[in-house]
Amino acid sequence: MSVDTAPSVEEACQDVLDAIEDRLAVMNEILEEVREGRRRPGTAVGLLRQQAHSIKGMAAGIGVGVLKVTAHRLEDFLNAVEALEGAALGDAQVFVDRLGEALDGKLDLTPEEIARFCRRLPAKHSFSVEDVEVRDIEILLVAPEGAGTHFVTRELAECGYRMVNVWSSADGLALAAQMRPDLIIVTNVMDELSGVDFACAIRAMPTTASIPVAVLTSQKRNHPSLAGLPAEVPLLSKSGRFADDITQVFASLGLL
Repeated sequence: MSVDTAPSVEEACQDVLDAIEDRLAVMNEILEEVREGRRRPGTAVGLLRQQAHSIKGMAAGIGVGVLKVTAHRLEDFLNAVEALEGAALGDAQVFVDRLGEALDGKLDLTPEEIARFCRRLPAKHSFSVEDVEVRDIEILLVAPEGAGTHFVTRELAECGYRMVNVWSSADGLALAAQMRPDLIIVTNVMDELSGVDFACAIRAMPTTASIPVAVLTSQKRNHPSLAGLPAEVPLLSKSGRFADDITQVFASLGLL
C-alpha cells in the first residue's frame, strides 16, 4: 500500500504564510537599513515594491483577502514614492507593520472588517503639498496606467481623498469586494471588461451593489459604447468638465 506523502491543503497554506513572513522580515530589514543610512532611499522603494507584489500574489493564491488588499495598497503607495524619506519612510513602516498584524491573527476577516482594517493605512503620497487634510473617504480608480489616470489621481488626492489605483478591471472587481470603497471610478476603455461591463458587474453582485460607481469617458451617454449602462451610473467627462462632473457626483453621495 502506497503512502500519500502529498502535503495537505492546510500545510500548503501554512508554507505560503511562512514565505510571506520571510518577506516581511526582508522588508523590515530594508527599512532599518534606510534608517541607518546603509541603504539608499531611492533603491529601497523598488525592493519593497517587489516584496509587496510577491506577497499580493501569494495571498491571492491562498485566498487571504486582508493580506492581498493590504499588499496591493502598499504596492500602490510605493508606485507614487520616489524615495523612502521623511513621512514616506514612516508610512512604509506602517504598511509593513499592518501586514505583520494581519498575519498574526487577522487572516479570517470579513470584507467589512478588511475595509475597516485598510482605513488605518496611510494615504498615498501622490503630490508634494503638505497642508492637505486627508479625508476618511476612499476612491478606487480602475484605469490603465497613463497620463489621464495620473491626472485624475492627482486631482482627487489634492482634494484630500484617499486614492487607490488598480490597472486591471478583473483585479478591480476583486479589490472592490474586499476594500468597499466609498466610490469607484472606472474608465470605459479597458482591456478586459469595459467600464460599462464593470459597472454592470458591480451592480449585479450583492457584495458590491451598494458601492457607488461612475464611468470615466469622453463620449456622451447616447454613444453606442455606453449602451447598457444603468441610468443611475453617472458619467465623468475626460474633458475640462471633469471637475464639475465629479463635484456633482460627490455632492449627490454626500462626499464633499
